[in-house]
Amino acid sequence: MSRELTERQQKFLSVLFDEASGDVVSAKRLAGYSESSSTTDIVKSLKDEILEATQLFMSRNAPKAAMAMV
Repeated sequence: MSRELTERQQKFLSVLFDEASGDVVSAKRLAGYSESSSTTDIVKSLKDEILEATQLFMSRNAPKAAMAMV
């Protein structure tokens, strides 16, 4: 069951594994949060969504990483 995210939260998740290259502070800035917004609070509020996005990212990239190791 997915919940309704704000536009800013959606943008944060969108840029986290793209332009921000996994850097939550960069993702916060790119999503339009103010510098005074707590990165910890943002991550806490999106914990489940970040974990899901991380699993998808890992699934997408694991085969290529495994082939590079071999």
